Amino acid sequence: MCNTSLATEFFTKSQKRVFAKNSGREPNEAQAILHVPRQIFEKNSKLKTTYIEIPQVSQTNEVFLCKPFHIWGAEMGVNEFGVTIGYEAIFSNLKIPKKNIGLTGMDLLRLALERTSSARQALFLITELLESYGQVAYGSYANRPFFYNSSFIIADRTDGYLLETADKFWVAKKISDFCAITNHLTIDSDFDFSSKSLENKLLNTNDFSFKRTFSNSFCTYINGSKERRKLNIKMANTSIAKHNSYTAMESIQNLKTHSISEDEFEPCNSNMKSLCLHAKGLTTPIQTNGSLVVEWDISELNPDPIRIFYTGTSSPCLSVFKPFYFGTKNLVEQSSLLPNQNYSETLWWLHESINRRANYDYQSVRSVLLPTMIGLQESIFSNYKESLSLQKKEETQWKFLKDHVNLLKTTYSELNLHKLGVSRLQNPFFHMYWKNQNKNLNLPGFNE
Repeated sequence: MCNTSLATEFFTKSQKRVFAKNSGREPNEAQAILHVPRQIFEKNSKLKTTYIEIPQVSQTNEVFLCKPFHIWGAEMGVNEFGVTIGYEAIFSNLKIPKKNIGLTGMDLLRLALERTSSARQALFLITELLESYGQVAYGSYANRPFFYNSSFIIADRTDGYLLETADKFWVAKKISDFCAITNHLTIDSDFDFSSKSLENKLLNTNDFSFKRTFSNSFCTYINGSKERRKLNIKMANTSIAKHNSYTAMESIQNLKTHSISEDEFEPCNSNMKSLCLHAKGLTTPIQTNGSLVVEWDISELNPDPIRIFYTGTSSPCLSVFKPFYFGTKNLVEQSSLLPNQNYSETLWWLHESINRRANYDYQSVRSVLLPTMIGLQESIFSNYKESLSLQKKEETQWKFLKDHVNLLKTTYSELNLHKLGVSRLQNPFFHMYWKNQNKNLNLPGFNE
């Protein structure tokens, strides 16, 4: 399960706007980082999305995407115009035909980033595609029959919207200060835009509420989304109270938050109330598989007003947020390999080999990783400059990516040397769960 937020300049009390998202997915569902340049297509070209074909446009934008490796669409991403979108799975009370005959919410997100240049354009393209093709398709991995609807935060340098859907019904509202969403509907009757298909429902009641009409209260309860949303809002307000501002640095720290204090936290006692999720079994089957933070500078004096930071790994509490610059050419696509390939060749699986050691002894693994990780993160922030030449941008983002990979390799060796992060006495169901997850991978180097 995910959590997404947007803080506008009215919340940050500065010339900054900040988008942040943790992507919660199944533990073995590796997440790919994908950088796609502008592309031109021939007339009458077709586009194969995750499940269906639709007409292709003549030209697409340069995009940076964080996506499950097996899905065409993306959980979150940014385009060259600064349009940024985060996606959430929503559970409605409508019966969804279990057929892959439509677009996924992630497909809608990627299509909007590839085809629009503003948040407002993206909002209305998503809703147009939704009404045309529907969202009748599953977006899960091992849990194949898992079907759901979507909500989105859509933002750019000056604008932002919350869009919530239930089948082809939808409502949207402008975001004025701080907005946080997770995996449940939040909009009552205070929306600014809606689908025409809602008109009959609006005419038949004087007290229409989108969330009350379409929410699945059971799924909302068991996935802990209300508690996660409250924690997200609480952490943002705490940052404002403490620092009198809210920047990319504060939002990154918030994405690392557990509902249990850091000194006491172990993955075996995790729950669905955290912003940084760690899977442990039936009651918490999801972990955070990737994170993205985008910060806009709305000052007219800034020639390059967007800063992008991504993990490309699971568990932001144990990861580094690295920079990405548009216009660059040599950011290697760190696509997560399929389970039968060499995990050490990718950032995601290399980090996961350490993350799964942390499952068995989080505090010991964290104590080894944290000092170097903090040092690298501080170096990234202190050396981040928007006004670099294109060559310097390429060198900078590649350097920090390689530094992160080297950090992980060094940490892995040290954990092996001192025999840290090995199996120890814990909940037997927790052990059984992770033994099965690792067995399904069939990868060398993962603890059972």
